[in-house]
Formats: sequence, structure tokens, C-alpha cells
Amino acid sequence: MIFFSVLSGFLWPPSSVAKEQFVAVVITADLPRYKQAHEAFVKILRTGGLTEEKVQVYVQTPNPDPMSWANSIRKAVGVGADLIVTYGAPATLVAKKESRGVPVLFADVYDPVALGIVKELAIPGGDITGVSGKTPLTTLIKAFIEVKSVGTIGVLYSSNDQSSLLQVEELAQLASQYGFSIVRKDVNSQKSLPGELQALTGKVDSLFVAESAVLALDLQKILDHSSKNNLPVISQIPGFSDMGALMTLEADPIEQGQLVGVHALQILTGQKAHTLPIRTPRKVALIMNLHTAKELHLTIPFQALSMATRVIK
Repeated sequence: MIFFSVLSGFLWPPSSVAKEQFVAVVITADLPRYKQAHEAFVKILRTGGLTEEKVQVYVQTPNPDPMSWANSIRKAVGVGADLIVTYGAPATLVAKKESRGVPVLFADVYDPVALGIVKELAIPGGDITGVSGKTPLTTLIKAFIEVKSVGTIGVLYSSNDQSSLLQVEELAQLASQYGFSIVRKDVNSQKSLPGELQALTGKVDSLFVAESAVLALDLQKILDHSSKNNLPVISQIPGFSDMGALMTLEADPIEQGQLVGVHALQILTGQKAHTLPIRTPRKVALIMNLHTAKELHLTIPFQALSMATRVIK
């Protein structure tokens, strides 16, 4: 658990901020994408005039399980947080339940309306708002089938992450539409990952890795297995293509942090969370890794390349 002090001047005058406010932040498992978003969040606060004398930011990094998330939120409430900031759907859902009137801001949540976190994007309802991290899965699948003839996709997901479940259901609908099948493997602990990967061996021709903090902790193991078994990996997890996944469709973590930072400035200067609409990502990138394609003996045609926002060579 780390204390961060927050500084400096953006849209609202420093005099309008109550002295010594306290922001509690939950970064599940200290994941790099959430840390990246949080750094951007703190920069916005610094630019917004929230000096050390005015605001303290307290960061907790719980394990990816319901009890750890609940303990972190209860601790934030217990020490008198003026605002709770969460990254990812599971921590956000727990915060909505346990916040006891403390306003909640979230970032990097895949479809907060479908997950029941808010009523509508324009009118969240309740004392909670934030930033959606949803990217259009159909775009990723269209690009992927331009590169490879897909028969069966192995799907790694975690049933204790509601975003993960939502992505799997969307993929199942696209499988029916585009004529491929999926094999689902539920991974709710790091210990179970090797067995689930082995169970997919010889049964699938590619892998889709759904949103999950548990899976995010072991992305390199997934890539090692996929390389050994000649399986292309696709995902919506930011940074995964840079690690070696063939293709990802990502919401920019930095933008996520910046947008939730603007909401935080508004709330800390007196606006109510329920009056602030859900912000949606504008910086969405389709990233293709040509080095990985070469290792998998795949050729990415011009039509697919033309869809890419960034190509890793």
C-alpha cells in the first residue's frame, strides 16, 4: 500500500477544493495496464491544482479475488475516503456494493451498462460513474479471419470476472455468425492455467484470451504455450501484442486514466457523480505483430494490414 501526493492546475481553481481530501485507489494485482492508467490519472490531478495539502491519494493492490477486493473497499470507506477509484469490472462491482455512499469512479470497465454497474452511459444513476474500456470485438474477429482460416478458437476466461464472461458471450455470437466454434476454459486461479492450456492442446487452432486479472498475471505463460503449439493468440488486453500476441484490439490505458482523472477533478470540486456521463474510449488501436506472424508461418494480407492502427515489426 503506497501513499501518493497529488499536485497542480487544470480547469477548476484550487480555492474550490476542500482541504485535505482523500482519494482511495484500487489497482488489482498491481497490473501494469492499471498502473499506466493510474499514472495518467495522477498527472491530470496534478494539472488540476490538487496539491499535497489538498488531496492525498492512497493506493491498494489487492489480489484478484472477491474477498481481497471487498477488504480494500471496506478499508477505503473505514478510513474516510472522499472518493474511491477502481480499475476493472470486478473491483468496481464490489465498490458499488460496499462504498456506503462514497462516490465511486471506475476506469477500464468493459461495457458498464451490460454489467449493471450503471443504468445508461448518459445518465449513470447512483453515486458512480467513470470510463468504459469496451472495444468492438467484431473488428478484431474480422481482422483475424483475414489472416487465418479459423476452425476452433480456444477461449481462456475467468468466471469471477464479469467482463470476461461478457466477452466470451460476444465471441460465441460471432462464432455463429462467422462459422467457427469455440472451446471455453474457465481459469479462476493461476494454478489451474497449465491444466486448462493442456486440455486445449490438439483441439483448437488459435486462442482468445478474455479480460481477467488472473490471466493477465500469466500472459507470458500463455504465449510460451501458444508458441510451442503454433497457436496464434488474439485478445482485447492492452499491451498483449507488444508481448507477442498476434493481434489485439485495445483501449488506451493512458486515455482511460486521463478521462477518469477529469471526472475526479469534477467530483472533488463539488459535482455529483450521478450527473457525470460515462466517458467512452476514443483511442482504440488494432495492433498486429508481424514478428509473431512470421514465427507462426502466417502471412498478413494487405487488407488486414490496412485495418491495423499499429504494426509491430
